[in-house]
Amino acid sequence: MKTIVNISISITLATILFSGCAPKGGAGMVGYDSNVKYGDAKAVETVTADFGSTDLQATAESLTQSLLESRYIAKAPQTPKVRLRSVNNLTYEHIDTKAITDKIRIKLLKSGQVRFLADTANLNQVQDERELTASATANKGNKAMADSDYIITGNVRSIKKANDDVKDVYYNVSLELVNPQSGEIVWADEKEIRKVTSKSSVGW
Repeated sequence: MKTIVNISISITLATILFSGCAPKGGAGMVGYDSNVKYGDAKAVETVTADFGSTDLQATAESLTQSLLESRYIAKAPQTPKVRLRSVNNLTYEHIDTKAITDKIRIKLLKSGQVRFLADTANLNQVQDERELTASATANKGNKAMADSDYIITGNVRSIKKANDDVKDVYYNVSLELVNPQSGEIVWADEKEIRKVTSKSSVGW
């Protein structure tokens, strides 16, 4: 009898011990006690005056809507084929311009108003596009892949001003829709962003 009681006590203690070690959030919860929390991906981000997620989203939304409303897209007799080139970063800071073009491409594709051709690395001039089309005419498959109706190019620029107390940063993201055969710029628009921040006790 004494042995049975000792075994029961041991089982009870073991159950309490393992229950205390189990995650408070239940099975399947990894890192429950960490400080990581999910936030709203669309929330306004104001951590610094640098180009951030809110600027990226606002830029893509504004320029995509403007392009879709242009007569070269909205009133095109056939869905145009478009190639989106790299956006040049002409600012003083690192900006992931690929994230800008990717977001614009996704929004344009979702609209169903344009067809996208695969990017061609290192072809940054309209003349390169014309030469690519001309060299591919012997092969119908290659020509279909190379022959775009329009290309989209762009730049990101910034102006930074600061004194002992305030920093003012102005961003300008511009895009152009170009006919690669004629070299004509048929549409252009820009998104302007200004961010002002006050110096904290620990600096910028």
